Amino acid sequence: HTSTFGGNTLATAIGLATLTVIIEEDLPRQAREKGAYLLEKLQVLKNNYPLIKEIRGKGLLIGIEFNQAPGLASKLTRGMIDKLAAEYTGTLVASELLNRHRIITAYTLNNPNVIRLEPPLTVSYQQLERAIEALDDVCRRHKSFFSLAASGLKTALKSTIRH
Repeated sequence: HTSTFGGNTLATAIGLATLTVIIEEDLPRQAREKGAYLLEKLQVLKNNYPLIKEIRGKGLLIGIEFNQAPGLASKLTRGMIDKLAAEYTGTLVASELLNRHRIITAYTLNNPNVIRLEPPLTVSYQQLERAIEALDDVCRRHKSFFSLAASGLKTALKSTIRH
């Protein structure tokens, strides 16, 4: 009780243990290698699904930007679907990943059509594969914003009815 800036032995011990693990397990190298692996797999998905506009990142910090390809719904709604898609596609993809696959992501604040993948440095290749398979499932099932929105509405209604 004599000093605001007095030492905290528990916090110091935890900090030293953390640094030891980072060094001994070479987590920066693992992040670089696993990030390259994840980016390569995500690029394959981008090539297969027009819903994915761009994949970018470094290490295990990765952004996935989504498209909204113009279609019949866009023409029928005089572009209203496009305006909604510009604000909510990333959110709806993140929602599908969470509700169907229990994978937590979030859209970025500067572009709501970009979701972030930010796994821990200790993520396994098996966990990365699970995330890739989940995103593949979402993209395969939903070719457009309209399909994503309908699925999100269905999930919201089911949740409301259960509670």
